[in-house]
Amino acid sequence: MVQLRHMFEPIQIGNLTIKNRFIVSPMVVNYCTTDGRATETYIAYHEARAKGGWGLIITEDYAVNPGAKAFVGIGGLWEDGQITGHAELTKRVHGHGAAIFAQIYHAGRQSAQAIIGTDAVAPTAIPCPFTLETPHALTVEEIERIVEQFGDCALRAKKAGFDGVEVHGGHGYLIAQFMSSYSNKRFDQYGGNLTNRMRFPLAIIANIRAKCGDDFPVQFRISGDEA
Repeated sequence: MVQLRHMFEPIQIGNLTIKNRFIVSPMVVNYCTTDGRATETYIAYHEARAKGGWGLIITEDYAVNPGAKAFVGIGGLWEDGQITGHAELTKRVHGHGAAIFAQIYHAGRQSAQAIIGTDAVAPTAIPCPFTLETPHALTVEEIERIVEQFGDCALRAKKAGFDGVEVHGGHGYLIAQFMSSYSNKRFDQYGGNLTNRMRFPLAIIANIRAKCGDDFPVQFRISGDEA
């Protein structure tokens, strides 16, 4: 146990102190309502982990707009009316001494007509290997709107009492689709070389920082291998 002693020690992320090094990673449970609001089942699920002694809990995906979902019953913070229920979640988790981050995302082309009622979106109109549907290629104006929605979503997470956010840049979701030359075949400022492909995620992080402040922790999830 000597080798594991640091697991039980506090760790600092910016101004946030987490009581130990044990982290609950994001796992989709589909316990929220179809319009992204927290249910008692959803709150109790996370509260049970806080009671168990975990230092940090990272929630499942929180959609930044209604068309960002790849699952029916995940959380959302795309409008102010969703804040109250998720504030109850953070209050109860904090009551057991745990910290909690909201994972925020846009599924991009991995969403589907059956879930969002419209075409999914992506950097380029290439059929999704997962859904087999062809997405709508985002315009520059639409990209800029989604950047703002990420920042607004993070700000609502902060208002709801979350200790930070995790920006989902992995698993082939929208941010990953922009970063990958496999799914991004654009010829404008968001495509081509790596600098251009990174423009979207870097703009999102900058937008979150501008709206939430430098003292609000921001993690970035990325896949080690997209193969």
